[in-house]
Amino acid sequence: MAIEPVGRRAQLEDANQALLATHRGTLIVAAFEDLVYSGTLPTHYPVTAMGRNAAAGTGFEDLWDYGGDHTEITVAAAVYVSSSSASDVTAVKVTGLDANWATQTVTQVLAGQTKTLVGTTQTWMRVFEIENVGAAAFVGDVYCYLDDTVTAGVPQTAGKIQAKAPIGTGRSMCGRFTIPAGYTGYIKSFFASISAAGVSQIDLMVKPFGLAPHVMYTQDVYFNGLLLISAIPLIVYEKSDLYLRGKNASSGAVGGVFQGWYEVT
Repeated sequence: MAIEPVGRRAQLEDANQALLATHRGTLIVAAFEDLVYSGTLPTHYPVTAMGRNAAAGTGFEDLWDYGGDHTEITVAAAVYVSSSSASDVTAVKVTGLDANWATQTVTQVLAGQTKTLVGTTQTWMRVFEIENVGAAAFVGDVYCYLDDTVTAGVPQTAGKIQAKAPIGTGRSMCGRFTIPAGYTGYIKSFFASISAAGVSQIDLMVKPFGLAPHVMYTQDVYFNGLLLISAIPLIVYEKSDLYLRGKNASSGAVGGVFQGWYEVT
């Protein structure tokens, strides 16, 4: 992973200085990140990925709602949604990357426990999140997955599950993001927490496209949580996967959040 040249950051700061606002006659200079997160800067898009594993063990597991290790899609394919409750007939928004590694969002109405295709002809390389965008709260656990045998709304192959929104959350907490094609990502902060005191380690991992994964940030946590904010963002290139993993000596819940942005390369 290359280190960002000092000149690049200087260019960003210079651009920031040019974006000024006036409030009641007072000249205001906004922080660069605030401009990104507010949508003020064109071709810059914020990233916030939250993950949680309710029962992380003493060995590393990915931080996502389903637990254990997550399996990424290797060949673009259709995905499906269903709920463990027949009462769930609300709309769910699925966000990820399409076959060309471009951002894709599709809203699909659930049909309870019935396996339902997301969209029509859309295929997916990545699924980041599922979110309830209907008027009614989820009654059951909602899943998004590759084609699979489904029993009472629950897919039976763990390696095909891409996201899970547990009852009461209204959204998944997958703890991962992939930089779309044609963009470069900049990761600025990383928060990690545990529910039970014990020797724990939470890592923000990066898997560059076609290469093996490695640690970007790591935090050793014994209780409560820790926030790390980098003075210089770490660079992540197109099609690279970012994800959270953790372990807890007390086998309790482990969570984390990473934030930054991606921009046109």
